[in-house]
Amino acid sequence: MSMKTLHITGPGQAEIIETEIPAIRDHEVLVEIEMVATCPRWDMNMMAGRDMFDYAKSPEYPLPPGWPGHEAAGIVRAVGSGVTGLRVGDRVAALEHIGGNGAYAQYLNYREHELIKLPDNVSFLQAVSFELLKCVMIGLSQFGDLRGKSMVVSGLGPAGMLAIQVAKIWGASEVVGIDINAERVRHVRELGIGDAALTEELGDRRFDLGYDCVGAAPSVQNLLRIVDRHIVIFGVLKGTVQYEEGLWFTGLKLESYRYREFGPRDRELLLDAVANKGLNTTCIQTHQIPFTRYAEAVEKLRTQEAIKVYFYPGRDFE
Repeated sequence: MSMKTLHITGPGQAEIIETEIPAIRDHEVLVEIEMVATCPRWDMNMMAGRDMFDYAKSPEYPLPPGWPGHEAAGIVRAVGSGVTGLRVGDRVAALEHIGGNGAYAQYLNYREHELIKLPDNVSFLQAVSFELLKCVMIGLSQFGDLRGKSMVVSGLGPAGMLAIQVAKIWGASEVVGIDINAERVRHVRELGIGDAALTEELGDRRFDLGYDCVGAAPSVQNLLRIVDRHIVIFGVLKGTVQYEEGLWFTGLKLESYRYREFGPRDRELLLDAVANKGLNTTCIQTHQIPFTRYAEAVEKLRTQEAIKVYFYPGRDFE
């Protein structure tokens, strides 16, 4: 049987192709993708001819079919003989996907540990970007205990909008999200998901912790100016940051994001935050566009009109 998938063949070039529904191996799970969401940096760079981590390089085209889609949720349609924790019919979301084709497709194979089973009270719309939420949580865990500490989150894109909420749920005494884009600040304020301000509005306010979700040197440099204890750079850093000598005397810790295994307790905390603690994950999904207009979707991400664009592979290839 065949399925449809998006295929990026070169800078600014994407087409819809038909491929075979993949056969599963013993340790794999076949998922019918119900929803898949963009990861703005990946989508914009892959369509612009830039490597995600090194802008001086170009991706190797054509990309594997379905890439760069990786934030997805769907229904288990087949399981390999070595799979023990999932069954046909289970609702799942992807926490990662390494190697092979991508999730801009109607079906995709996963290894069992790459998926998380969804409770009945968590919708696909809530779960489609659990992979991003997982990464945000890993970065926030680098601070240790957040209780009683103040935090500033730089960048109110998808990661920042999740981070301000998780930090509050985890006990931070004060959390402020900042951005240079007035529309993003206004949007967060209207949603009521946390305190938000333009970067220049902070004045002389200071914070214990800083979480950078921009990945641009000026954003990190600004955090070095207003944070006293610890900064984590979540975004892929572009540019050079200057750690001035005076900061050495204060003991301010500056570190990059460190990916790690997402264990059983992490999974419990993720589901609890969404299912029971009011974490709003649907607010980052702002536009639904068919795959036939994928270039338009990427343009909306580039201009920041969209925070994320999501697709329904069951119907959005038409």
